[in-house]
Amino acid sequence: MIARRGIFAGMFFLMVLPFIVKAQNNSSPYSIIGIGNIENSDFDRYTGMANASLALSDTRYINNSNVASLPKLGNHIFSFEMALRSSIDDYSGGGLSTINPNNPAPSPTFDVAFRKLAVATKITSKWGSSVGLQPYSTANYDYTASKLIEGSNSNVLSAEYHGSGGVNQFYWGNGYQITKNTSVGINSSILFGSLKQSETLLSSDVLSGLVTTDNIYLSGAYFNFSLQTKKRLSHSWMSTYGITYSPQTTLHAAYDVTVTDNTLLDTLKNDPTTNDRFTIPALLSVGIAFIKNDKYTFTVNAQQQNWSDIRGNAFQPVGGANYALTNSNKLSFGYQKDNKVKNYYGVEYEKSFFQLGAYAGNTYLQVSGQQLTDFGVTLGYGRNAKRSPLGYYIALEAGRRGSANTAVLSENYLNINLVFSYIDRWFKGKKYY
Repeated sequence: MIARRGIFAGMFFLMVLPFIVKAQNNSSPYSIIGIGNIENSDFDRYTGMANASLALSDTRYINNSNVASLPKLGNHIFSFEMALRSSIDDYSGGGLSTINPNNPAPSPTFDVAFRKLAVATKITSKWGSSVGLQPYSTANYDYTASKLIEGSNSNVLSAEYHGSGGVNQFYWGNGYQITKNTSVGINSSILFGSLKQSETLLSSDVLSGLVTTDNIYLSGAYFNFSLQTKKRLSHSWMSTYGITYSPQTTLHAAYDVTVTDNTLLDTLKNDPTTNDRFTIPALLSVGIAFIKNDKYTFTVNAQQQNWSDIRGNAFQPVGGANYALTNSNKLSFGYQKDNKVKNYYGVEYEKSFFQLGAYAGNTYLQVSGQQLTDFGVTLGYGRNAKRSPLGYYIALEAGRRGSANTAVLSENYLNINLVFSYIDRWFKGKKYY
């Protein structure tokens, strides 16, 4: 009875929560560039390990950073996961200030959002499959800046910039075990979404003001190929290896530009929809992990993406910007300690786990000649219920995105990730979680 109540309560929570959670006032000025801030997290149980999960797998939790891990899921079960993330962002440098003269430093921004919905199961004893939806990139900003009038030395009194939207990823991942220790996988995705960018110019020379609005609609197929293998080093130590590769992908972009006065009543210009494109370069990621006594895990991941080789990313943020897309890279380290016990049926299961991680790298954005860096630390804890198929996981990410140059805007952020997991068996009979 307790387990049944837990199941119904958990399912109700999973269905209702996405409708009551919504964004607050989070603002990320650099998401004005390209297709916004590209997500580095898969919003799963490995976030507390700095997302260093390419070489890892689990019998319960879904690892879509490397779908070659899906055959390691438990037989005859399906796994359902939902993830939320709360973000607190604070900014410094770049001549940042607020309109309020009594508060020269802007207040931190806050956001709560639904981030992932996924389900996975074993089709056969060697074939695992997963379907899910999560963000690929996000854009959300709202700020005011001075704007130089082209051909003169004067500034517009005020330029207000607003933006929202992003690119979503709907994926179908499949992994197949080809030998006892090796499996391969392919994650087939559809990327789709829209970006809305607006610039409002206010000046004594233009009494009603001018509002320029760009609406950009993006879509395209995206694939990720993966491999995972393992090798026992000794009685106590196991080593596991993972590699993924995403080939270059071109997103189709259709957009229109509308210019109105500040009252939004008079349309001064409305360009027809134009076909364009945005190219995502190839992405290569590798990972290795060492596991002691099936309890202690040490892992490291590395990735590289050559954005500077891409030509033809034509659309730019409203008003232009002194920026360029450049090669990105990242190095992540993770640690995990498992607490495994036996349930009433004498079957060992993972009661809880604790994680630590750290990461550092260069983003794909170069602003005013400075490439933006991104580094931080992570902490995670998860627990699985003993008498029900429910589990939960919480992870903290604290980091800084920006530059050592104080003339360039830097972002300090704290992310709180919450993952809910539910599992059940496909057939009737004795259940053991």
